Amino acid sequence: MKIKRKIALILSAVMLCSGVSISASAREISEIVEDEAAPAYENAFDVSNDLVISSGTAKCSSRCIGTGDAVKVSIEQTLQKFWGLWIWNDVDGASWTKTSNGTSAAVEGTKSGLSSGTYRLKSVFTLTSSSGKTETVTIYSAEKTVG
Repeated sequence: MKIKRKIALILSAVMLCSGVSISASAREISEIVEDEAAPAYENAFDVSNDLVISSGTAKCSSRCIGTGDAVKVSIEQTLQKFWGLWIWNDVDGASWTKTSNGTSAAVEGTKSGLSSGTYRLKSVFTLTSSSGKTETVTIYSAEKTVG
């Protein structure tokens, strides 16, 4: 009799456990919210870049505004193409630089004849303060695909 009672208890426990389910769900990200949190820099107040591709032509632009302590701003922007496995290659003839004395700078460039693939714009901003300290900020644009 004790064995039947133990078996009944075990079967009851198994049935209770099998009836318990854990629900889980994944949410798709439909929108990326920008400007909620930004790192604090000593000399860079605002850095941004933009990549627009239309009819196989890329229009690249990068802008930097430094704090009042910045005396020199350099920008190097490079169009990159996705190769695969997290590897991005620089596109030949698609790199532009600008150096400006003061607190702000901007650079633009155009590259035509793009082949199909995924592209992004890499922008490196180097700001120099009046005390001679340099600060480098690197940002990447959203990825754009050419069909």
